[in-house]
Amino acid sequence: MKEKTKMCKKVDAKGITLIALIITIIVMLILVAVTISVALNGGLISKAQEAKTKTEEAQIQERDLLTGRIKVGDTWYDSLDEYLKNNPSEDQSDGPSKWGQDDDGNITYDGADSGIKVGDYVDYGTYVKDSSVGANEIDGLYKDLKEYSGYTGTTYETSYPITKEDLKWRVLDIKDGQIRLISEKPTTSKVYLKGYQGYNNAVYLIDEVCSTLYTTEKGTAKNLKIEDIEEKMNLDEWDYHDYSNSYVNTKKYGGTKEFTGSGIYYPEIFAQEKRAWVDNEEEKDLAEDDGLDLSEQTGPINQTADKIANSKIKVTQTCWMKPLAYYNWKNRTYDYLFINDENDDVLPDVWLSSRCVDVLYDQGRFRSILPRRRRVHLV
Repeated sequence: MKEKTKMCKKVDAKGITLIALIITIIVMLILVAVTISVALNGGLISKAQEAKTKTEEAQIQERDLLTGRIKVGDTWYDSLDEYLKNNPSEDQSDGPSKWGQDDDGNITYDGADSGIKVGDYVDYGTYVKDSSVGANEIDGLYKDLKEYSGYTGTTYETSYPITKEDLKWRVLDIKDGQIRLISEKPTTSKVYLKGYQGYNNAVYLIDEVCSTLYTTEKGTAKNLKIEDIEEKMNLDEWDYHDYSNSYVNTKKYGGTKEFTGSGIYYPEIFAQEKRAWVDNEEEKDLAEDDGLDLSEQTGPINQTADKIANSKIKVTQTCWMKPLAYYNWKNRTYDYLFINDENDDVLPDVWLSSRCVDVLYDQGRFRSILPRRRRVHLV
């Protein structure tokens, strides 16, 4: 009797264990079924597939960018050079441009990263059909320089010839729907400016040299201007509007000073500027297009005699100077484009095609801007 009882207990114990196992398996199967149902209904599998596809596309794009390929709109190009070669630069200022740029130097197209960055090198020669400049064009430059620069002591043809140079080019920015390029280093040809004619025609003459030597069917070459510098500056670090001058009414950049009396001389173009007043000229509205801005000139001026005010002139402090450091720019790449070469050496002072006035105690000093540690480029 005792043996039978023990055997029954053993059989019962095995029976309980088997039932528990079966119940556990059933519960697991239910959980799996519920999980699969949730995954299917929630699109988890499709989302995983979509994530996989996007990862693969990102890997392809990364590989393309490393090899220089870029996508503009729906079209892939083997390089930025190929894009520029097949797409003439068009002014889209009349409509919204699809090109854009952020402060990090990334250039976008229709809101998407184009794969182009500020500072990228471009092989300029690959998409220029004719790199030669005719003798007649150079002779025309010499003629204008002699007539309008105010400098008569230089024989350009023999002493300081103006020649086209083999320059390397980099991406500067997007302006009016166009990709603008900047030369890696300043040019070595020299332009001399002197006196009121030098002030009158600085913008015209320097831009004429750039245009004659480097304009192609893809775009017009111009010299770097003060506005190109100022719009790239990090004004939180240093604001040129705070440049001090105790001789003007506000004691800083943009302030004015009035000179009265006889024998007040001024360059002819000065009277055409937004920030200048001669005699009893009506006060100008700087917010409106009332006169020339610092880098504007519609044509050469042949001033043959002194311009003298009858009673007074009023000038504006538009000159500022500062050795610029890398932290003075929105993006440090601009420091290398404007100030330093690849070895971090500071480049020499050179001309911008802009005008400015530096107000002194007893006179307004008129000149084209010759800023310290800012460089000229052709764009």
